[in-house]
Amino acid sequence: MKLTTSLMFALLTAVTVSPAMADDYPDRPIKVIVPHGAGGSTDITTRLLVEPLSERLGQGLAVANVTGGGTAIGAQEAARSRADGYTLLSTHEALLTSSAMGVNTMGPDSVTPIAQVGLERQIIAVRQDSPMQNLQDFYAAAAAGGVKPKLGVSPGAANHFAFMRILQPVADPEVTFVPTGGGGPSMKALLSGTIDVGTFVVSEARDQIEAGNIRALATFGPQRHADLPDVETSGEQGYPMDIGIHYVWYAPKGTPADRIDIVADAIEAIVGDEQFQQRMLDRSIEPDFERGEALTQDLDARWQTMQSVAEELRP
Repeated sequence: MKLTTSLMFALLTAVTVSPAMADDYPDRPIKVIVPHGAGGSTDITTRLLVEPLSERLGQGLAVANVTGGGTAIGAQEAARSRADGYTLLSTHEALLTSSAMGVNTMGPDSVTPIAQVGLERQIIAVRQDSPMQNLQDFYAAAAAGGVKPKLGVSPGAANHFAFMRILQPVADPEVTFVPTGGGGPSMKALLSGTIDVGTFVVSEARDQIEAGNIRALATFGPQRHADLPDVETSGEQGYPMDIGIHYVWYAPKGTPADRIDIVADAIEAIVGDEQFQQRMLDRSIEPDFERGEALTQDLDARWQTMQSVAEELRP
């Protein structure tokens, strides 16, 4: 049987083009799992990125808040998803802290980092009527023979780990950890007097600081925070530390590298845009893009730190 030239061309086109079309990523909407509550800092940061990312990828992105287990439930759901680039994960140090505590039994190796979007610096704060004026006062209160201050934490979560790191200059600190929860509940507990000291990222505390209801004792970064120019860093007070949370997007382990690169390229272009950077800064989020080997090395270092802190927390 003879084939006409046009028919032969059509068949060849189907053979050569169809596989490429099948790999045309993304060709349908992408699900982004956020293992944190709606309205929290991670949720806000994720949704800030979703609209421009959707435009760049040409597909919609649907955010799903899957909470519970100190973020372990949502993180594990993402890790178990098909590794095809259509389910992603957006979280921060909670992935590492929940894994270090054994709550997330799949661990950080169950996902592949795509890109870091930005970071927020940690602070510690007290009510305006507190006698504590600076970091040294806090350390004196937490030292043996001090007043044994009540500190609000979500046990085994990122703010608990932050306090453990902040307390490292104090030998055998005497404090009471009160299970208040994350930033929002801890702020309510601080304002009501249930706790004496809370640790927050700047975006969680800025409004209450500006209203004069609470006082920040220190920020934990290499320089003063632009939104809190009058608050000294821990380093200025003699205790240099760099503590905060880093917003990172992940894909299930085994996701094709070219698909990870497509998403990373899009995120890099967005975070590099000055208007988008200003939107982040308006929310006290510092743009800080990383990808590839640099991000992997930084995550490995953070993972080692969290494992060390977890050893101190375990009974």
